[in-house]
Amino acid sequence: MAAWVAGFSFGYALRHFRTGVEDDDGPERTPDFAEDLGGLLASVSLMVFGALLLGPALQHLNWHLVGYAVLSLTVVRMLPVALSLAGTGLRMPTVGYIGWFGPRGLASIVLALLVAEEHIPGVELLGRVVAVTVALSVLLHGVSAVALAERYGRWYGRTTAAGGRGLREAAPVPEGPARHRLGRLDHPEA
Repeated sequence: MAAWVAGFSFGYALRHFRTGVEDDDGPERTPDFAEDLGGLLASVSLMVFGALLLGPALQHLNWHLVGYAVLSLTVVRMLPVALSLAGTGLRMPTVGYIGWFGPRGLASIVLALLVAEEHIPGVELLGRVVAVTVALSVLLHGVSAVALAERYGRWYGRTTAAGGRGLREAAPVPEGPARHRLGRLDHPEA
């Protein structure tokens, strides 16, 4: 409820009050601000996670925790993603890429905190599992990001160069607002 009210209040204030800054772009800059703020808050959340939750979890580290964390990052996450993409026409390399780099990290922490508030039996173990899973996710996704992105890019390039007839991945996507400070990623020369 608080986030919903804050969103309405922010939108109202943005439409009705000027900041007094000469080069203020108004509502057009809102997506940039929201993305920057979201990135900052996600970074702070992961820093707090590492400082407060990961240390105690590592004190109780065992092969059961690591084994379940690996299962969570692979089968438990990738299988539902693959099932949800069934019938979309996406090819297996794309499904695998989305499954590996798809939902991760911060959502697990938020959901674990909701469970922790309920004071149910086993909440300490759940907290350890989430902490180890998120830490392993940060490590493995960070280490594999460049290599797997390059590999996927090469596959996509080969597939489109070979004709790529019916390649769902090549379908045009509506363009979102361009990021002013980074430039357009699809036209680096611009």
